[in-house]
Amino acid sequence: MAALLAAPVCGSDDAPLRVRTIDILHFSHTDVGYTDQPSIARELHGRFLDIAIDAALKTQDRPPASRFHWTAESLLPVDDWWRAASAARRKDLLRVVRSGQIDVGALPFNVAPLLDAREWDAAVDWAAEDLRRAAAPAVAIQNDVNGFPRAAAMRLLDRGVRHAFVGINPYRGGPPFPRPAAFWWRMPDGRRLFVYLAEHYGMGLNYFHEGEWRTAWSPRARDGLHRPPRPGEILGSDETSVRKAHARCVEQLRRLEAGGYPYARVITSITNAWRWDNDPPLPALADFVGAWNRLGLEPALRLTTVTAAVRELEREIGGEVPTHEGEWTDWWADGAASTPRALAASRLAKRAVAAALSPAFGPFPPDGRRALDEILRELVLFEEHTWGSSDSLPLPDALDTQGQLAEKTLHAYRAMARAELLLGRRQQAALAARPEGVHVTSTAPLPVSGWARFPVRAARRSFSSLREATTGREVPVSIAKGVDRLAPSQAPAPIGAVGESDVASVWVELPAGATVHLEYDDREVETTALTERPEVTLDDRGWPVAVLWPEMAEPLFLEGTGAFLAIQAAAGRDALGKLAGGQGSAEERERQRREYLREVTAAPEGARAVDTGHTLVYTQALWHPRLRRAERRLEVWKREPRARLLLRIERVPSVDPEVLYADFRLPSEDLPTLSNGGVPFVPFREQLGESCRDHFSTDGWALFRGAHGDWLWASRDAPLVAVGGPNALARVQSVPARPGRVLAMLFNNTWDTNFAAEEKGTLEFQFDIAWRPRIDDPFALAEALVSDPLVLLTPAAAPDPLVQKHLLRP
Repeated sequence: MAALLAAPVCGSDDAPLRVRTIDILHFSHTDVGYTDQPSIARELHGRFLDIAIDAALKTQDRPPASRFHWTAESLLPVDDWWRAASAARRKDLLRVVRSGQIDVGALPFNVAPLLDAREWDAAVDWAAEDLRRAAAPAVAIQNDVNGFPRAAAMRLLDRGVRHAFVGINPYRGGPPFPRPAAFWWRMPDGRRLFVYLAEHYGMGLNYFHEGEWRTAWSPRARDGLHRPPRPGEILGSDETSVRKAHARCVEQLRRLEAGGYPYARVITSITNAWRWDNDPPLPALADFVGAWNRLGLEPALRLTTVTAAVRELEREIGGEVPTHEGEWTDWWADGAASTPRALAASRLAKRAVAAALSPAFGPFPPDGRRALDEILRELVLFEEHTWGSSDSLPLPDALDTQGQLAEKTLHAYRAMARAELLLGRRQQAALAARPEGVHVTSTAPLPVSGWARFPVRAARRSFSSLREATTGREVPVSIAKGVDRLAPSQAPAPIGAVGESDVASVWVELPAGATVHLEYDDREVETTALTERPEVTLDDRGWPVAVLWPEMAEPLFLEGTGAFLAIQAAAGRDALGKLAGGQGSAEERERQRREYLREVTAAPEGARAVDTGHTLVYTQALWHPRLRRAERRLEVWKREPRARLLLRIERVPSVDPEVLYADFRLPSEDLPTLSNGGVPFVPFREQLGESCRDHFSTDGWALFRGAHGDWLWASRDAPLVAVGGPNALARVQSVPARPGRVLAMLFNNTWDTNFAAEEKGTLEFQFDIAWRPRIDDPFALAEALVSDPLVLLTPAAAPDPLVQKHLLRP
């Protein structure tokens, strides 16, 4: 040992290493899918935990440096295991948790930045209460994903979690600062989270082993051709293997220190080298660490858990690390746009949840809490970072690829169905016993105006108009033809068509949370067109390019609003991946971007205009080489500075990479305020380091403030936006020249793994723009803009009390 310490510790350099301790975290990176079907991945992680528990129990009598340690990266599989485990097995887990050999991360899994405020509450309270209390997770782990919303950090702080360990995968993105590094992350309310910005979650092996053990990119668990390493095949505990690993480690540490790493402790993580993701524990790792330390090699190795490692590091350096603040935006969020239909279903579910919780239907019943929790858990699982198979792009039609996408998207569709059912039950429980008629409810937190619609046949009686029950005011009804359900398929169907018989439309103006009772009437009542109307400027095709109300100094939007454009690739996915990864100088990347990508905007045909009495409606077909059919409809409110754009498209089927956008131009010369998870931020200005500025995951709105009023843009279906321009794969950092331009990302299949390659059929997207002299609560206004009035038809007969009791109970 003396001979070893004299020279080999330092290699060719006589200077001692600055790093004196390497803390090794051993875990399995949790992908709910990717390597296997999501349900299989969850089952595997339960088996991994059993291995870890038994390995910890087997080594608990060894000296501390030789004991097996394991960190369960995510709460989800531990919670799955806990709910199924026997009392005796639970005691085994708690025994090794108390001994400090097993630790549990505080997040349910690695999460994409699509959650709203309610979902984050559900996420941080994921596990069974007795498990949370017993395991006491103290460190949040966010691996792989290139972002970490402040909404998550603030809720973790609410629950006493003050530390985070983040191991970003740099592919198509990267960390906000050079790493490894530590910093305090300050929240908008002044609280701080201690963050260890680690190297990639699987790079710990690289300190001791050169090259890869993997012989396939991501073999399935069923695969008998590829396997995890066995004891001695990597990280062997014999002296020759350990000394070879030590020489490699010293070389790597020299490089790390030459890059400026200043601390005496490094925290790194090792996953089993079979696939990197969803891998079992390697119990022999404890033997390797024990042999290293028995040989007296430096730096010392400590096989430990995330809580022990990060807390120890904070004690050592917490007073000297920098403090940063800003939203930690995610480079990988654009992949969610590869499944726009499921994404829209998840947004519909969120709206239905908000409506079900509205006081318009009275206090939310305690019996409904379980149903609500199940919906939120489905949504959070949909927004877990794994979107599909590792082969989802190269093999888009493979059975495994389709199976993984089916399991993934099913979370969104189940949440949608359950949320709509919960809302329907809330509505009927509150209103079904009311007198005969049409009951229209607004669940929005602000006053709303708009169309309430219902199928004529559903009334089960004839009527020509309606009247308000309380005032007797006559209410005209307009009848539109529905789509014949037995007619040949129309894709896309005409905008505004409903798959029913004739549809009745009624204009309503409702206070927040109000319900109006409309009685049937046989008198004919003509719709009277409002005399007040905004000034509309049309282009040569009859499409509005500006709308101005008398109280406004600037129009609601500018020319170019409502345009459809595609970024089409002239290069393969490999080239796009390198471009997205930021290789080369900024100048070279921009040259490649101009070479690889081309922007094509849809050409409009002539527009049709209709005056509904309350609104002005403009409908226009679009032509684009990437679309089979496309149509857009702009509805302009007469009395209110507001417009709604409905865009319906059908792509030409193709797995070739492209990004599709809807374009909006607002008369603002300053950056908008966006929001993620209920926490507002100004892009470019309030971001963490070099986090993503190409696109932003939002709560579905953008607020633009101006000298003469405020504009709010709201998206019903597409929460991913770009500011200033399309910015696809641009890696922009500077503030855009046109900050009033916002583009909704409709579809993106430019990835080469994990996300979907194709989305067929009709896609529909709705957007609203409103102006107010001052917008103090953009959350409430956005909810009001995308909330449609709810209609309930009641007959004269009283409801059956047994049906009420059992069918309508949440």
